[in-house]
Order: sequence, then structure tokens, then C-alpha cells
Amino acid sequence: MLLDIHDLRLSFVSDAEPAPILHGIDVQVDTGELVGLVGESGSGKSTTVRAALRLYGDEAAIEGSIRVDGTEMVGADAATLRRVRSDVVSLVQQDPRGALNPVRRIGDALTERLVRVHGMRRKDAERRILDLLGEVGLTHPARRMRQYPHELSGGMLQRVVIAGALSTEPRLILADEATSALDVTTQAEIIAIFQRQIRERGLGMLFITHDLHLAGAVCDRVHVLRSGEIVETLNGSELFAGARHPYTCALIEAAPTLERSAS
Repeated sequence: MLLDIHDLRLSFVSDAEPAPILHGIDVQVDTGELVGLVGESGSGKSTTVRAALRLYGDEAAIEGSIRVDGTEMVGADAATLRRVRSDVVSLVQQDPRGALNPVRRIGDALTERLVRVHGMRRKDAERRILDLLGEVGLTHPARRMRQYPHELSGGMLQRVVIAGALSTEPRLILADEATSALDVTTQAEIIAIFQRQIRERGLGMLFITHDLHLAGAVCDRVHVLRSGEIVETLNGSELFAGARHPYTCALIEAAPTLERSAS
């Protein structure tokens, strides 16, 4: 199992009473799976991802179990966390511009991690990034490596971020609203990239989204999150027809649709 979250509970600690945020989350992602986590803003989707990577400090109290490719993250020391984050799992964030240094060229930003953390020779790192930029659908990848983030569109930058995430050859990808800021056509292209990488590389992916139609179309399973608690889990193909929980039904009812005009 690439990701096995069991009974995850998270509270933020302050001088006042602890504030419970996550209440017994259970999520599993295995090789070749694309698993969705859906819910409205503030439901705890991104918090679950950040907790899985242990990105919170002493302000957060975590209970339960988070196993990433067999490694227990709860209670792990700093060296173990660094190894898992650098070798096993990659995070694709919602805002690609926020994930890239605006004053560094694309090629320099993406190769630095391979050289400094993974010990690759710079020429080998540049070759890998060049190949990946082409693999994720960027035209003229050599030119893109010399450009700055402001010279690329949002869809192109998302491809750059995906290439960076794949460059370390992770086994698990956590995609946090990675397509929500994109137009429909670009969104479909990015999803196709994810699906191809899962199929060809045998990755697993946890896909965070508020788009129920998208989750139902692409995910093997969908967990519905409300106020830090999973209220329903469904196969992606059964998300709309099989929903039983009132909250899931309310989300489906609120999801925008295109109605056909009467002929």
C-alpha cells in the first residue's frame, strides 16, 4: 500500500482549548490507483494532505497512523521525513506560480533538487528535466528551460510543476487542487497526463478536488469529506448514482450542470 491513513486525528494547539480539525480519517491508495478526496472549502482536504507529509509543526497534534510506502510518518524523525518526501512522494500544488521561484529560470529551479538532494550530475539532471518537459506536453522544452515563470501561461506552468514532481521518480503523488485554476481544455490535458503516468509508471495518486464531475469521471474511489470527517466512500463510477449520505447528495445537487435546451 503506497498510502495508508488510518484513524487520523489532527488538532491545532494554542493557549486556548485544542481545535480538532480531522476526525478519524481513513484513506488508502495503492499502486496504479487514482483516489479522490472531495468536499467543500474548509472540509479538511488540504489539511489531510499536509498532515500526510507531516508538514505541520508543533502547532498540530496528530494521532493515528500515516504509512507512506510502508514508512510510519507519525512519530518519524527528521531524517526519515526527508527521505520519504524526497524519494517516495511528490506534491503537486494548486498554484504553480507559488511553487516556482519567480526570479529563477525553469531549468535551474527543476534541476537544483536533483543535483543538491539526489546527487545527480547537472548534465544528467538537465537531460531528465528536458525529457520530462516534453513528456508532459510542453512544446520546445529546451526553450522553456531558459524561460522564467512569468513567461509561461498557467497551464504551461502546471505542466512544469508536474515534470518537477515526476523528476524524482516518486511512487506516490499528492495532487492538491492541481487543476482547479485551469480552463476546461487544459484541465482535461493535465488529467490525461496524470492518468498516463499512473498507467505507465505504476504510480498511486491522491487527487484533491472540489469538482464532483471530475472526480466521478477519473477516480477509482472517491472519499467525501465534511468538516474533517469522511462521510461516504464510493467508486468513482457510482458517485452520482450511488450517493446515499445527505451531504454527498447536497454536493451533487449543488454541482453545476449544462442543461440541454428543449428542441
